[in-house]
Amino acid sequence: MEFTLAQVIKLLYKRLLWIVLFTALAIAATFAVNKYLISESYTASVQFYVNTQDSQTQKIDLNELNYAQKVVNTYINFLKTKVFYNMLIEQTRLPYTVDMLRDCIRITVVSNTEIFQVSVTTNSASDSFELAKAIENIAPGFIKSIKNTTEISVVDPVVMPKQPSGPHVLLNTAIGGLIGFVLSVILAFIWELIDVNVKDEEDIKQRYNKPVIGNIPSYQGNDTVREKLRRLLPGIIKNRLSGRGKAKSGGRYDKIIDDNSKFIITEAYRALRSNLRYTLRKDGCKIIMINSPMPEDGKSTTCANLGITMAQTGAKVLLIDCDLRKGKLHRFFNFKSMPGLSDILSGLASETEVIRNTAYKNLYLLPMGSKPPNPAEMLASIHMEELIAKLAKSYDYIIIDTPPVNVVSDVIGLVKLVDGMLIVVRQAVTSHSNIASALSKYELVNANILGFVLNGVIRKQGLKSKSGYYYRSKDD
Repeated sequence: MEFTLAQVIKLLYKRLLWIVLFTALAIAATFAVNKYLISESYTASVQFYVNTQDSQTQKIDLNELNYAQKVVNTYINFLKTKVFYNMLIEQTRLPYTVDMLRDCIRITVVSNTEIFQVSVTTNSASDSFELAKAIENIAPGFIKSIKNTTEISVVDPVVMPKQPSGPHVLLNTAIGGLIGFVLSVILAFIWELIDVNVKDEEDIKQRYNKPVIGNIPSYQGNDTVREKLRRLLPGIIKNRLSGRGKAKSGGRYDKIIDDNSKFIITEAYRALRSNLRYTLRKDGCKIIMINSPMPEDGKSTTCANLGITMAQTGAKVLLIDCDLRKGKLHRFFNFKSMPGLSDILSGLASETEVIRNTAYKNLYLLPMGSKPPNPAEMLASIHMEELIAKLAKSYDYIIIDTPPVNVVSDVIGLVKLVDGMLIVVRQAVTSHSNIASALSKYELVNANILGFVLNGVIRKQGLKSKSGYYYRSKDD
């Protein structure tokens, strides 16, 4: 998957909080480790000069510089032997082993010259000084004992270290913060690639080439910690945190709109109503089906609130709960579920006996009724077709709530009875695999998909305030 510059900027902005938190954590952890867990170290150094003119009569085939470097490197290797380290231990009587000395002594050539430097780093300033002083005293004689023509001079004697040479707390902290930032950005891109859930409106349009005719903000206002975690974590972790199947209607995600609802919520449903009216142009009753790929995407809430906003225009609207297994439209209006639709289809009641007047003017409800043993066959029956045709003569809009298509097949038999259908999905919860599976089922029955309704959209505080200031009317 390739990212454009605009997508990269958008992704970084979306994951900005996560990146900032991860970077801050890396800075804090690096600082704490360097400040409190790593012991201070002290370095003492001594520099030696090597006289390479060990014979006045010797003919040197190499040029002087290369020969000098070769001799210096040879002498450095003399000082890395076990014999020399044992001499240091015997001279200083310090509790160090040969391996420990190898780790704390560093010998380097100074800028390709005939000078080399021996540095000793330990957690004790006195130990570093004593070891470096012993090297200063022993090294010239030790090298001369191996090559008697050697001339070794001390050019920079050792001094007692007064300040710690490490750790470099500020530098290491800055490096740790940079590493944390880079890792957080990399993880953000990785999670974006493995995130199988709906991200935003543009994500839906690009994948399915169908319009999003409604964006319904989250009822939570500012996201809770749980909501933020859901949007940060991909895949199955999100679904577990979201608590699919546990939310009740009117619960933490969705509820019915009323006079006390926030402006941005009611305006979102009004925008959905306007877009739907332009999308579905026909004379007579307009029959609309609301469906979703999976439970808890918000289809019943969308159905109820769309019915309310439709009725506010003066149109006569009927809501029908065709989820004969777990219908819940009646809960939004404080009605009982029966008698209802299944009772009409079974011949146990008439439509005039079960259709309820809601508290909203021009809005009527036909609840699910008694739970039948064969809901799919009942909804696909000729009686259902005759009932819809009869009701269409009395209403301007009929909005049908249906069970999730990926859970049961009940919805398939209703497709031929409606003028169009809306697919409700929830941002950061509904997966693309579930959407694709639902679309494949709709295509088999030639469903007229009007578009998507994106539920639980993340709100931008600044945009919300601005819209409320400029567009709020006295009637709202």
